[in-house]
Amino acid sequence: MNFVFLGSVIVALSSAALAEEAPTVTIDLQATAAGRFMGLGVQWDPYEYPPPETEWKLTLARLDFMKPAFFRVMWSATPYCLGFDEAGKPQYVWELGEAKVQERLGPLFAILDYAQSHGIDVMLGEWNQPKGFLGPQDPRWARVIADFVTYLTTRKKYTVIRYYNFFNEPNGNWMWPQGKVDYAAWAAGIRLLRQEFDAHGLKELPIAGPDNSGNWEWLDRCAQELREQIGFWEMHWYVKDKELFDGDIERLLRAKREMLLATDPQSQAKNLYMGEAGIIQGRVNGDQQPRVKDYDYGVLMADFVAQVARAGWMGASAWDLDDAMHVVNGRKHPAIPDDLTLKIWGFWNTRGRAMGHPEDEAIRPWFYTWSLMSRLFPKGSRVAAVKEEGFPAGLRTVA
Repeated sequence: MNFVFLGSVIVALSSAALAEEAPTVTIDLQATAAGRFMGLGVQWDPYEYPPPETEWKLTLARLDFMKPAFFRVMWSATPYCLGFDEAGKPQYVWELGEAKVQERLGPLFAILDYAQSHGIDVMLGEWNQPKGFLGPQDPRWARVIADFVTYLTTRKKYTVIRYYNFFNEPNGNWMWPQGKVDYAAWAAGIRLLRQEFDAHGLKELPIAGPDNSGNWEWLDRCAQELREQIGFWEMHWYVKDKELFDGDIERLLRAKREMLLATDPQSQAKNLYMGEAGIIQGRVNGDQQPRVKDYDYGVLMADFVAQVARAGWMGASAWDLDDAMHVVNGRKHPAIPDDLTLKIWGFWNTRGRAMGHPEDEAIRPWFYTWSLMSRLFPKGSRVAAVKEEGFPAGLRTVA
């Protein structure tokens, strides 16, 4: 597979296709596939295994090269909400002084500081209900989230928090206690959070959703039932190779865009985004994707972006930046991770040297294709309509 670049036009060509008569691409500058393209992003969460200072500086330099336009940043209420007093009032870490704030919130601030200094949009959120809460429908959870976002935006002055992601992948049983998915409880939580944001003066902060991974009917149902509360349409997709080769991403996302436009007249203004993007085929050991170390993964992820843009969606965020951020669900947390501890999905592993794999700290191939797409199709781009003639199946262009 080879790439041919014409300005901000990308054409993916197989070697066989290059040997045949050149295909024709017509770019219609009067027609738009995706207006107000939001650009590409990456998942960047506070680390389970924070990188040493040298590796942290190297990570920032690599992000400077990538030029991401978007970060999805997920965490938990536990570091900032310390519990409730006898009257039911939340107790917050910022009430204990700056030293305690830095101890518990410093890892999040480091990410937000980089985003703030580079003007990168942030979708902030929490994985799932914290311990001690009754579920997403617990009004206390909506309250503490609104208090926290108010603290970040008013006292800490973070202006790059553009969206809030309430509850990761709520359609998945892996996110619920005892594995029981409860759409009604989640929808109640969305409504409560919207009320709390409005009451806190955060009317302009959209709630992202449904944040589903697969189960496309969640998007359909939310478009019918939660269009007043959801202000940023966003999903996840971990695709199989055949879905990429056959153009299934483009077809399904185009159909969902048309559904949203018909169901929620404001959907185009709200934006449509792929909040987590990755390739599931080849995943092993619970949640490790060794293919991120291979050249082909980068080619396929570039195709993923092409199909997202051609379908009229406004960008995608890669899962994820660094292996050292996440431990495989249910795994132990040794002082130094072993080969089965971490989720392997990143552009590198800043704990590679400590684990006896110094080569893992080097950039993996897909960083380059993701960075290239990010730089060629930045925030504010307009994706033009294209017409292809004489193309073999599976070849796509983006302009």
